[in-house]
Amino acid sequence: MPSSLAKFPITESPDVVALLDKVPLTPLEENATKQVCCVTGSTGMVGSHVVRRLLRAGHTVHAPVRSLDEEDIGFLKAMPGAGERLKLFKVTGLMDPGAYDESIAGCEVLLHVASPFFMVGSQEKIKEKLLDPAIIGIENILASCSKTPTVKRVVLTGTCLTAAADLNPSLENPNWKVTEEDWDKTTSPTDFPYVHSKVLQEKRAEEIEAGQSQWELVSLLIGGAFGPMCFSKATGINSMFLKYVRMGLFFPACPPMGFPMQDVRDTALMHSLAMISPKAKGRYLVPQRLVRFYEFCNVLRSDKRTKWKLLPLFEMPKFFFKWLFTKLAPLLGLDKSMPRRFWGNTVTFDLTKITRDFDLEGQGHKPIHIRESMVDMDLTFQKFKVSNFSKSLERYS
Repeated sequence: MPSSLAKFPITESPDVVALLDKVPLTPLEENATKQVCCVTGSTGMVGSHVVRRLLRAGHTVHAPVRSLDEEDIGFLKAMPGAGERLKLFKVTGLMDPGAYDESIAGCEVLLHVASPFFMVGSQEKIKEKLLDPAIIGIENILASCSKTPTVKRVVLTGTCLTAAADLNPSLENPNWKVTEEDWDKTTSPTDFPYVHSKVLQEKRAEEIEAGQSQWELVSLLIGGAFGPMCFSKATGINSMFLKYVRMGLFFPACPPMGFPMQDVRDTALMHSLAMISPKAKGRYLVPQRLVRFYEFCNVLRSDKRTKWKLLPLFEMPKFFFKWLFTKLAPLLGLDKSMPRRFWGNTVTFDLTKITRDFDLEGQGHKPIHIRESMVDMDLTFQKFKVSNFSKSLERYS
């Protein structure tokens, strides 16, 4: 590496950059007017990839962060274009009114990726760490947008589970395909509260949008985002799952469960297109599919660089150990209702709207297969020397 790059962190080494920037810029991104945008959650898995892609596309990015310590934000400062077009702002948190005013000032777009994630805890903890931050946080940050006359679009990162959090097909509709018109009605503060918080957050954002005419709302309903990491700490629910796989938690057999997934680099592309696509409006299911745990684990056998000894050999029959996994789920940081909702079931997503409005075919978009996502993620784990026993869900502390 040239001496001029010696100060760059390991996240900018050529082999890592080849993974991070694998999805090329689309014609729309290359030709779009360059904007000033604010990205919340920029130190997280999805947010960091969004920042990186917007910088690659030539935009100026404001990144509100909780810490300005070099170990926390050094990887952002080293990204291509960051020296000229990345501005960092220290903020307190979403619960504080006006905390994001300065970072949003002068921006044309807010990409609100930050979101509280908390699945296991007492009702008091769920309210404190999940429900209140989700609702009060969206109210505060949209108030900051409305105080900033330059803001014309808000891109909200939601979850596909707000459309379908229970994958049990009904007898009346056995071939159900999820669309943007669907809203989940099965969750509550005590039953899959994380998804309930996201439903409340998204609906509150729509209410606030309807009460003003300055900015428009675009909501992206994503699944689990997997792929190479921009940062070396390996925190987050996605990293936690890969650590479980590498530790052999699902050996010799894994439960017949799965959840919707897509590659994090594709997720960043959808955020970039949501910001600049002239037709973007309302809710969008991003390209994703339901991936069973067995496939999630087994893909690490597909590459000689990622072969692990304790990968599952088969998937359990549907009638085995569902009760046991329900009991174990909270110990793994998962909601206890997930086996009831996902066990042995599947679902498909109608991607007509996003394919049309974002002109995905015209942009030459070809989704990255989950096999490539998992191999590339594991390669960054190896490069960053991630311990399988390192803490993943710091906010649970």
